[in-house]
Amino acid sequence: MTYKQQRTLTYTLFLLVPVVLFLGAFVYPIIDTIILSFHEWDGISPERTFVGLENYRTLFGLERFHHALANNLRWLAFYLVVPTLAGLGLALLLDSDVRGTYLFRTIFFIPFTITTVAVASAWRWLYEPTAGMFTTVLTALGLARYNQNWLGDPEIVTYSIMAAKLWAWSGFTFLIYFSGLRNLPAEYIEAARIDGASPLTILLRIKLPLLWPSTIVVLGIAGVDSMRVFDIVWSMTQGGPFESSSVLAVAMYETSFARYLMGLGAAFAVALLMLAAVVVMPYIYYLSSRVEDIRE
Repeated sequence: MTYKQQRTLTYTLFLLVPVVLFLGAFVYPIIDTIILSFHEWDGISPERTFVGLENYRTLFGLERFHHALANNLRWLAFYLVVPTLAGLGLALLLDSDVRGTYLFRTIFFIPFTITTVAVASAWRWLYEPTAGMFTTVLTALGLARYNQNWLGDPEIVTYSIMAAKLWAWSGFTFLIYFSGLRNLPAEYIEAARIDGASPLTILLRIKLPLLWPSTIVVLGIAGVDSMRVFDIVWSMTQGGPFESSSVLAVAMYETSFARYLMGLGAAFAVALLMLAAVVVMPYIYYLSSRVEDIRE
């Protein structure tokens, strides 16, 4: 074997390792889940019973599926709008000459470094309806009439969980936007100021357009995370009360591992995969087109 052949073989073997890992850890589970969605299985029996599209007929007829899907769409709208604007606002505030900037940067970013389970535990205490901080503060201010059963009211529970996620997630969007602001060409901003442009004009005409790459990163990751939201919901309410805060991932987990309806749970997973593809694929296409534009 020549040296060139040995080198080619070595490169091939090194490339095979990540390919095999990717196929085994990602592609195979997806294919097996899709196949499982056409079967009835309790997760224990050695045999699976083929039922065709019955799991999907059952799925689309379930009210909790439609409610979980609606909650996922609410989470998508929340992720794309609220943390994005909050992070941008914080970044713009600290990009100015404010005293204690380094301290505030740390304060804003620390929540993002805390694990989701810890965030959920802390906010469950804050939301406690009898002795929680929100109840105590509102009562002390004479606003007891505004006290709520934050995690026990089906009408507001999802938004209460979103508030906890906003506190934790805004640190990430703040970091992305703050880094983007610090990398803006200073000469553009100085030239606009010399020409007499107002701060609002500079923001709308210079800073925001130049921050578009940062916005693409934030929105892309936000879209992906909104589809796989699970841990914060499960840790705070497990989808309750009465499945009012459930999302597709929670419904999938509960169906598969609490009710042992693996086939129906796989159908939930496939529905979530399709929804994620609808959300993520346009983002991937856009990034690919931008890469082609840069190359040209």
